Amino acid sequence: MSPRPFAPSPRLNASRRLFAIRSLPGFRAAAILFGVVLASVPAFAGDPERTEGPKVLSDERGSASDATPIFPPPPVGVRFGETLEGKRVRLAYSWERIREQGLAAGEDNITAGQTRALGFMQTPRALEITVHTFQMAYAPHPRATLVAELPFIQKELETVGTSAMGFARSEVQTEGIGDVGFALVVPFIRKGFESSQVHIGIDIPTGAIRRGGDDLRLPYDLQIGNGSWDFEWGWTYRGETARVSWGGQVVGRHPLARNGLKYRTGSRVAGTVWGGVRIAAGLSVSLRVEWEKYNNIQGFDRTLRPDFDPSENALTHAGNRITLAPGISLDIPQLNHQRIAVEMGIPVHQQLDGPQLERDWTMKTVWQWVY
Repeated sequence: MSPRPFAPSPRLNASRRLFAIRSLPGFRAAAILFGVVLASVPAFAGDPERTEGPKVLSDERGSASDATPIFPPPPVGVRFGETLEGKRVRLAYSWERIREQGLAAGEDNITAGQTRALGFMQTPRALEITVHTFQMAYAPHPRATLVAELPFIQKELETVGTSAMGFARSEVQTEGIGDVGFALVVPFIRKGFESSQVHIGIDIPTGAIRRGGDDLRLPYDLQIGNGSWDFEWGWTYRGETARVSWGGQVVGRHPLARNGLKYRTGSRVAGTVWGGVRIAAGLSVSLRVEWEKYNNIQGFDRTLRPDFDPSENALTHAGNRITLAPGISLDIPQLNHQRIAVEMGIPVHQQLDGPQLERDWTMKTVWQWVY
């Protein structure tokens, strides 16, 4: 008989009802800081020079078309935050590290012993994901930017299980090319110092979903791809003056069908707001707040053991998260208008359909060159 997805026990459901919504001093401090950033917007919003177009750095040796914008760019955590114009090309490489450690259910941390009391014989302890993404964007028309992305993903999972000698730890690593993505970004409205844009994208299922073989498949979190075509949509709003920028974005990602193993990963929806300040020529800092919701897996891989390890359970992958992400960006016009940017994401609130791993932090570094 094929294993069925494990449903959380009554003990876990009872414990979830006792979870209280605790105060989040870190989040309140972040909200205050973000408000301070946005409070400076009106001081620059009335700058009459901005209505004539973005200011640029230039000198007698260079024209305005070759100059570097001095308003702060969107943070690197914003999807397709900038469009291209004039048949320009953008090459980019990003390095991203995601670290998850410790188990949680609802809003509370739980131990491996509590997880085993629910009937699981093995529990995940830590997951580390590294994503190398190569991106190329091209603007064939002033109102259209085409984007292609090729990710290379590395994953390492540490688990703790019971054995005849007691507790045993093990580590499993996997890597490979992920799902290749294509997107179209279209400017929607531009008025004065404000603009908006929409994007749609599709991910092709080029990443592996059968790592570990048919006899002992690796958990869902260790697979490289989703195995199905994913549709992505997004709307982005931006405002910018000579020294301050701000904006917001809503993004959704939805698998279109079940994959060859008869399951479909959960849909994701995220909303983010940010503010940025230029502190020197070409140098800016930003602060971004993101809310993300992700759903459980529909269906299940019949070779996995949902009652043995929660990471193999299709019903323990949903949740929502609020993340605070400061960042810094440096434009280098001396290097042919290249840019280097870094952003660090720290969750300040998580509510998980656990037991599942809790996110510790994320870091993303991006290099890009527009010509």
